[in-house]
Amino acid sequence: QQQQQQETFSKVPPEFQSVFERSIASRDFCKTLKPSNKTHSHTLTVGNVTEAVADLPDFGIVKALQNYSNPIPKCNVPPSTECSETMFTVIFMGYNPDRLHQLKRQVFGMTQPNSQWSPHVKEVLLVWNGERELTETQDGVRLKDLANQRNFRIFFPLKEGFPNDLMNRYHPRFNITTKAILFYDDDGPFYSYDAIMGGFELWKRNSNAQIGAMARRLDVLELRQEQEAAALPPLDDHAFIKHCRASGDSISYNFYEFANYHARMVLPSGSFLHANYLCFLWHPALEPIREFVRAHPVHPDDVTVSTIVSHVAGRAPMVYSRRINPKDEKKKIRRRLLQERDLYNFPRRRLLWEDVSPQEWATMRSKAVNSLVSYFGGINSGSLGWCHGTKYQKKDKKGNVFCDPLMANVGMLPWMTPDHKPKDTCP
Repeated sequence: QQQQQQETFSKVPPEFQSVFERSIASRDFCKTLKPSNKTHSHTLTVGNVTEAVADLPDFGIVKALQNYSNPIPKCNVPPSTECSETMFTVIFMGYNPDRLHQLKRQVFGMTQPNSQWSPHVKEVLLVWNGERELTETQDGVRLKDLANQRNFRIFFPLKEGFPNDLMNRYHPRFNITTKAILFYDDDGPFYSYDAIMGGFELWKRNSNAQIGAMARRLDVLELRQEQEAAALPPLDDHAFIKHCRASGDSISYNFYEFANYHARMVLPSGSFLHANYLCFLWHPALEPIREFVRAHPVHPDDVTVSTIVSHVAGRAPMVYSRRINPKDEKKKIRRRLLQERDLYNFPRRRLLWEDVSPQEWATMRSKAVNSLVSYFGGINSGSLGWCHGTKYQKKDKKGNVFCDPLMANVGMLPWMTPDHKPKDTCP
């Protein structure tokens, strides 16, 4: 039996070895538990119509990797630091020509010669994932014209024969020449130069992690998983919690707030990712996951990317401050936070769902999360906030760790100087 297991392990692409072994260990552990009487419904009801929705098999990654024998492509896990990097690529995803105004302004600003972005933005890409023509509006025309003048390219994956897939923004065929990639949705939110540079410098010091500004908690709901999480070393972002769906384990998508600590996924806008991960995200062995993203009604590319990257990297995402506030402006900061709370806590992707309630939307997001986590058999232990290890890291009476203030002032980021310049130390 041991020889058979060694032969099975040897067939797995080496870059996926740790993913495979972690899923095997979780699967074997889950077999020791008593099956649950709970049923897992994978249906969506809108009005009087109920339809089945896509799902993934428990520990499906094991079979997917076992069955893949082609040595091509050979993906490389990124190093933990990329301290010498000075530039990054920006990739925007767009699909609606009627809402390009803010995107156009951002692209024009980031490609403006001799601007503050010039030393850092190597290239900007727009992945046009819409059925309608980009040039239906004047903003689209101006963007297409700009592609002939500056360091700006536009890709049309649907015209190239690719399916309408939110994963198209992560395709390796773009031939990215930088190691760091900054991703944005067409509706943003778009962050300031200071905030982005804070995120980039954090990525340089943690280049094998996904770095994000809008991070979500995925809450474990069952006592067994809560106890397993509680037994982990405190604030260890390199640990994983086993997920045994057949025994009743369940996870809830928490859309009520953006978290600094204990977030297990980040939304794409404002997120940094090492270019090496594009190979993993489009690896042929993971086609069942991409098919799931296309077929599921919430098209959970964001959860998918965070799940795959965390398992390959062996660590949770990290969070940077999406705003860098001036020093000693507490009243103005408080006012901004109240305004942002309404903007950021609204379930942004529910804009695609006009016929369902917020709770129905959240339920379907949770079902998608449980499918993905069950496919791998585990979930990362959660993020570390931008304030980690500083005096701004606080703990409430229940033991919950948080950053106070929620978003950093100039001089608060531990990897930046008091005037918000990168420190010489890296990592």
